Amino acid sequence: MSSKQTKKYQAPTATSINVESSVLLSLIRHTSENYPSLFSGTLLGFEDDEGSIDITHVYPFPYPDQYEGGSFRSRSGAKYQQEILESLKKLGYGVEFQGWFQSTIAGNFITTQLIEGLAQQQLINKNSFILIHNMSSVNKEIELKALRLSEGFIGAYLDGKWKSKDLESNKISYLNIFTELPINIHNQNLVNLYLSNLNQQQDEGEQDEFDVLNLSSNQNVTAQLLESLYSQVDSYNYDQNNFNYFQRQQQKEISKISQWKQQRKLDNLERAKRGDPELDTEEWKSIFRLPSEPSRYNNMLHSHAIDVLADDILKKCEEELTKSVAIERKLTFNN
Repeated sequence: MSSKQTKKYQAPTATSINVESSVLLSLIRHTSENYPSLFSGTLLGFEDDEGSIDITHVYPFPYPDQYEGGSFRSRSGAKYQQEILESLKKLGYGVEFQGWFQSTIAGNFITTQLIEGLAQQQLINKNSFILIHNMSSVNKEIELKALRLSEGFIGAYLDGKWKSKDLESNKISYLNIFTELPINIHNQNLVNLYLSNLNQQQDEGEQDEFDVLNLSSNQNVTAQLLESLYSQVDSYNYDQNNFNYFQRQQQKEISKISQWKQQRKLDNLERAKRGDPELDTEEWKSIFRLPSEPSRYNNMLHSHAIDVLADDILKKCEEELTKSVAIERKLTFNN
């Protein structure tokens, strides 16, 4: 990550997100119908004087994302977004760009492309945010999060420094990469009615032996969660191995330096007895070179993704365990 000193961070003033039910229904319908493909899009609306952002329009990008955040930094995505804004202005709408939405499977949205796009946008518009729609609970419940990068993370991003001491000075870790904003849904009853109709349609449709237990819809999602977790753990281990190698090399060099300093101290004691001038005790700086610590940036992103994925997997396990207990009790009662 290069330094971004040319831009200055301004603290956000908006503290909550208001989403129209029509926006949420449009978003859910689009992401659900295209599942498991991932989609992102533009959120348009207004900033009010009470510290809230009102989202009144949503426009998905016309093509799926190869990876989360892929459209945010692409030229085609920026062009499409600008065309939408210009068309609405010609029609007399005064809406402005407020952020993006992104469909995802649990913690997979933590990509360098998404982080880079969101960071750049927050430096342009301090109140920018991203609305994450977690598809691992598709057709069951809506999992939405409104996120923006934390002040500490933006500080490290501007410095372009991601070593352990830099993360510590900015007081950031994988746990506080983001700041979550509360979401208020206007006309929540409309959304509940839509989801209720979806569940009713599923109940009236054809069901196989797995659907009777309501497990088939979870199997693919659970498999995706596990595959994503494996991938993130592999990436984390690769990055951590590099850091562990750095620590071993650093320790070796520190040990050599300590031995050299001790020997120089003894040499100077002998020279003092003979009345000779002391040798330079700082000469070790030109002889030894400590290894450079690798960036902890990717490690932090992988750690956050693993944390979110593991949490979702635990939720799935709890759901399946509850179903299993209920089925066991029912079978026992019938017998």
